[in-house]
Amino acid sequence: MRNLLVAFILAAASPSLFAHGNKPDEHQSKLSGSETVPGQVVLAFHKALREQNEVTAKSLLSDDVIIVEGGGIERSAQEYASHHMLSDMKFVSTLSSELREHKVTEYGDSATSLSVSKNTTESGKTYRSYETAILTKRNGKWKIAHLHWSTAK
Repeated sequence: MRNLLVAFILAAASPSLFAHGNKPDEHQSKLSGSETVPGQVVLAFHKALREQNEVTAKSLLSDDVIIVEGGGIERSAQEYASHHMLSDMKFVSTLSSELREHKVTEYGDSATSLSVSKNTTESGKTYRSYETAILTKRNGKWKIAHLHWSTAK
């Protein structure tokens, strides 16, 4: 009985203990850091892919970028540009995409960008895409050094 009374008092004194919302995927800030320079680099990269702008997309990647996607790995901007970039651009340009979450954290000359997007294909199928990007600042410019993409229904 005493434990129940203590729990009740703590709950009454601290209503924020139960302020998590009804949805399990609800977060306090779903878009946090998009306005930072590293966040803007990631958003510009996605825009370049959608607009099929090879020059801009490649310029936002470090030369030694590592890209992990669909069970494969590409180990440089040149390798990505000569293999999957064009097909990624063609596919992404047909999607309707909504950025649902984006969190960017800076650590001096490096940053992480974590995002979740809801995508809808031309046929109406929807899926979520998840992206982790690591950026580095070299010679005063932020570049994407690592990308990992995955999807889920």
